[in-house]
Amino acid sequence: MKDQIVCVAKPTPEVLKIYPAYEAFFPRLYKALAAYHMVCVLELPDIWVRDFLPVQNSRTGELYRMIFRPRYANYTPTFTAQINAAVQRLFPVRDCSVQLDGGNIVRGPDGTVFCFLGRRIFRQSAPDEREIVEDELFAALGAEHIVWLPREAGDKIGHIDGFMQFMGDTLFVSDERFDPYLQRLLWRRLEKVRQVYWNVKVRFLPCVPDETDPSGLSARGVYVNFLATSRAVFVPQYNLPQDKEVLAIIKTATDKPVVGIDCTEISRYGGAVHCLTKEYEGNL
Repeated sequence: MKDQIVCVAKPTPEVLKIYPAYEAFFPRLYKALAAYHMVCVLELPDIWVRDFLPVQNSRTGELYRMIFRPRYANYTPTFTAQINAAVQRLFPVRDCSVQLDGGNIVRGPDGTVFCFLGRRIFRQSAPDEREIVEDELFAALGAEHIVWLPREAGDKIGHIDGFMQFMGDTLFVSDERFDPYLQRLLWRRLEKVRQVYWNVKVRFLPCVPDETDPSGLSARGVYVNFLATSRAVFVPQYNLPQDKEVLAIIKTATDKPVVGIDCTEISRYGGAVHCLTKEYEGNL
């Protein structure tokens, strides 16, 4: 893996009006990342940079901008337009006409791309629409194979980085044992992953529901939302009994430093370390 630059959002007054907890969280995040990487702090309207910053083609290094038009949380058409305009100003991008948030993209060891299957990804219901979308994603991501995993019924966000992450030849998965329906769905998803990587090592990370959040948007307790870079692994911590257990599990799969970052408050907005960062190889 080549060395990487990690992008994060600047805690501007406009951002802090929406996410006041980001003011205290940002220095912790920046300090942890800057100990290992060059950090690019971008002035953006939103903090969840994983979802809307350009994706990088793994073969050419080119940046591609997906259609970012979510229908959850506080993403009004006006706010989304501001985000897209900021991205256009900051990056030399090529356009990919697929509606797919970056949080719904996970790459496997050989570059295979995994996404949750959502109807809005496809622009029309023509029989060949999936083939068209996949061709565009192949071009944008530099991937040769795309695997669509079943999405949870009623999932408001549909981001796969809250369910699974690869690190080398190990697949980390959120343990859904607290919910029988999600447990069955988990095994259906793993069956599809094993069709591609039959001998993958699967490690389960705790997934602790945030009982204080009636909206279902909180990511507190979602440990699989970590960031594995070329130099370190940055793992969310939530002041829960499972914190140390998760660090120990991840350390068994890597020789890189494993760095815990307290995401207790920021996660209540709907994400953690992986959602708040975007890594790129080479110079931007």
